[in-house]
Amino acid sequence: MTISSATSGATIYYTTDGSTPTTSSSKYAGPVTISTTKTLKAIATAPNLTNSAVASGLYTIQTANRSQTQFLVPRQAPTRAP
Repeated sequence: MTISSATSGATIYYTTDGSTPTTSSSKYAGPVTISTTKTLKAIATAPNLTNSAVASGLYTIQTANRSQTQFLVPRQAPTRAP
């Protein structure tokens, strides 16, 4: 899981326990591994700017019997030659 901000130079802080992130939370430094169902919440901070609103996402990890695991690739729409 990667997190980014549109604000150049912003620092991102996040939580994976559903709590609201603060500047005391984990500082984002690279991809976050999520291996069980978690709620990830993040804020972006930058000097002289107000902290961002909290962004959040619930990531549900479902496991299946290994012999039944399937990987589905979305079908692309056909293209027509001009």
